[in-house]
Amino acid sequence: MAVTKFKYDPKTLRYERAGISILGVTFRVIGYLSFGSLFLVALVLLQNSIFDTELETKLRAENEALESHQVILASRLQASSGRIKRLKSENKDLYEKLFETTLETGESDPTAYKEEILTANSSSFANWMTSVVEKSEMVSAQAKTNNYYFSESASIEKHELRILKNLPTIPPIQNFEVDKLVSGFGRRINPFHKGLDSHEGVDIAATIGTNVLASGPGLVVNIGQSNLLAGYGTYIDIDHGKGIVTRYAHLAEVKIRYGQRVTKEQIIGTIGSTGGSIAPHLHYEVIKDGHKVNPVKYMIGGLSSTEYQQMVNNSNKLNQSLD
Repeated sequence: MAVTKFKYDPKTLRYERAGISILGVTFRVIGYLSFGSLFLVALVLLQNSIFDTELETKLRAENEALESHQVILASRLQASSGRIKRLKSENKDLYEKLFETTLETGESDPTAYKEEILTANSSSFANWMTSVVEKSEMVSAQAKTNNYYFSESASIEKHELRILKNLPTIPPIQNFEVDKLVSGFGRRINPFHKGLDSHEGVDIAATIGTNVLASGPGLVVNIGQSNLLAGYGTYIDIDHGKGIVTRYAHLAEVKIRYGQRVTKEQIIGTIGSTGGSIAPHLHYEVIKDGHKVNPVKYMIGGLSSTEYQQMVNNSNKLNQSLD
């Protein structure tokens, strides 16, 4: 039941019924709203401090687990990073031994250091874990592929190892650069009659006196001289075994003797322009079972995959040979 309010009127000396004040009502409404807002804010803060949502509960449990096990996980994470680095190093060493060139990975070092891990916050630590897991899976997959290839496709018997070591696999001049291979194997423009003719080797341009190297170990089976218009000039033949012979033509000087055994990269002569040559260069041939084959297929030693592909592209150009 509403209470009726009275106000004393000094003029009439009587208590009169009090009227409604707009200002009073306004202050009263503002007071109620302010109290209600403060009460609501306090209620929300209280709820957030006491009760958790499902996501907050999950994240809090995850953070507590990370903090309580961070030292153990840090050690395991560092060990995993070390294993990844070791696997990549072993894979790189194997590649360089087989192909005599550097493996280009373009990847950064994945090693995580323990001090960094221990001082990382939960988010950074989780990122470390994700990164290492991804790299570990990638390296494991690559190792599995390489193991299968080398065991199934590239495996050799023990008695075949000597044959592999004797293959002529390096470019046959000192300080070789892929752009020095100026004419490839196959039909090329003959420098004398300007028609297409069979070019049975590759021409490597260099200055007179540049050292010529044995592209593989073997036995010197011929030191020849041909002054014909289309002849080899001064040349050397080296037998590498299993039907493979390499020929080095248009030499200025011979630095080995007939019947001598030579090693890979041994200097056997110098660049010249003897015989049917129009400019100083080395004419290099690979002869397999009596048939001349493309030397570029053997010239892999010391070249990266990018350099080798560039050399192949150069050798495929239809241009004029130098002999």
